[in-house]
Amino acid sequence: MKIRLIEVPKDKEAEHALDYNEATDDQLIRIYLTSSEFIELCDNGFFDTLNEMTDAMIDDFEDAEIVKKEELEMVLNSEVFNLPVSNDILHRLKHLFQEALERGTGVYFFF
Repeated sequence: MKIRLIEVPKDKEAEHALDYNEATDDQLIRIYLTSSEFIELCDNGFFDTLNEMTDAMIDDFEDAEIVKKEELEMVLNSEVFNLPVSNDILHRLKHLFQEALERGTGVYFFF
């Protein structure tokens, strides 16, 4: 089973450690997407919408990141969290973007 992980470093030190694949579990806020959650998000255009807004390249078999403050704010102020996707998934994802903005870090996608 393929692991699809989305992470937010808790601070700049954790973000630096993540760049070198040295971040520890306690330095990161993580969610793992199940295959069905990933498919639901893809089928409803969640990742395509993020890509269009931020020029990211979030896709299966890709690693991507959204780190610019303006882009995090744009995502949070958009309608992307109103897509016809499970509210639980959207709530968890929105929380990650809020944490990244508050902590001055980013949202990292490892697919």
